[in-house]
Amino acid sequence: MFSSLWTCYPLYHYAFCVPTSVLLVNKSVSTITKLQLMTALVWPVATHGCEAWTQRKQEEKCIQAFENKCIRKLLRKPWTKLMTTAQVYKMAGTENELLNYIKSRKLRYFRHVMRQPHDNTESSVMVGLLEGVRNRGRQGMSWLDNICQWTGLSGDNLLHTVRDRRCWTSLTHPCSQSLRSYDGEMT
Repeated sequence: MFSSLWTCYPLYHYAFCVPTSVLLVNKSVSTITKLQLMTALVWPVATHGCEAWTQRKQEEKCIQAFENKCIRKLLRKPWTKLMTTAQVYKMAGTENELLNYIKSRKLRYFRHVMRQPHDNTESSVMVGLLEGVRNRGRQGMSWLDNICQWTGLSGDNLLHTVRDRRCWTSLTHPCSQSLRSYDGEMT
């Protein structure tokens, strides 16, 4: 994913290519339409492959900074106006959604892989059933650690829950509740 805050800006700049940028700052386009365009055109570029990311605190801050920058850009409110992020989101009529969007995609992908047959190579890599010797020192945060942290489950409980569709849906639904339904209401 992103190694530091500075390396993520070229990717984000690519997400705001010139035609999209001109459209998003146009005063004649409504804020709701701009938010829909941002969700449809910018987020897929910025979150490409997010199912494979391991999210640490630094990456979450970087993703949140990108979302804040996008919202400020489409509202034409630079950081020099000294408005808080909460005020900017209130003006846009939205909330922080990008992290929840990434979490829901990652949880859906985890469920998809873990429901496949047990001899699947992809699921054994995710669970960590690889042969070999572990490196010395403290283990870094793994991909599965994000899933365990977001669901509150670990080990066998997680594997049993993911195979039960109704239980998994009730468990992961709060992670994706704040996704917007662009009719002015939050779902």
